[in-house]
Amino acid sequence: MSEWATYTLSDLLMFSPRVYFRLIERYNQDFWPLQLVFVAGAFLVLVSAATRVPRARVAIFPLLAAAWLFCAWQFLWLRYAAIHWGMSYAAAAFLLQAGLMALQPGAAGQAGPPVSRLRHRGGIGVMLFGLLVYPCLALLAGRSLASAETFVMMPDPTATTTLGTVLAISSKRSWLLLPIPLVWCAFSGLTLLALEDAGAWAPFAAIIATLVLLLAGRR
Repeated sequence: MSEWATYTLSDLLMFSPRVYFRLIERYNQDFWPLQLVFVAGAFLVLVSAATRVPRARVAIFPLLAAAWLFCAWQFLWLRYAAIHWGMSYAAAAFLLQAGLMALQPGAAGQAGPPVSRLRHRGGIGVMLFGLLVYPCLALLAGRSLASAETFVMMPDPTATTTLGTVLAISSKRSWLLLPIPLVWCAFSGLTLLALEDAGAWAPFAAIIATLVLLLAGRR
């Protein structure tokens, strides 16, 4: 037991910060400039849906399902799994999340009771954080913009944007869409802490904001 107490998060890592962020840089280079297309398209659809534009609300869950599917296959399975054996299981969880999204009722006509104003606006804020702020975190953390994380391409902004969307838009079974993004944010935050990256606070902030808004919305 005394030996276990001497371990830190960094001792559990299977790769160095240089290897991890270089992986992201090469991944971004492979798909550039699709990142701009993904973020711009998601911004138009998700923000329109959150502001209750009917046609946009119909497309919201299929869009999120496609984002989780793409991220699971292209990043987790084909790339991240090469340096972390656990990512094959993470990819399966992401595929499950995509399936849950695809099975959600159409947000336009079958939504549940309306959410509170605080939860709605807070959800939009979390959504915008995932879409627009997350790509800038690389610079704030002192890294190259080539390692920026964007919605669809990377798990963290995809999970954060999903949490914000679910908060802002009520659905009959929306609670089913929260556990996997929350667990991923916790895992990612711990990984970034172990890597001593300055952006480690972002996933934890998404978790705290989601839980606070859920509790405030109930009240």
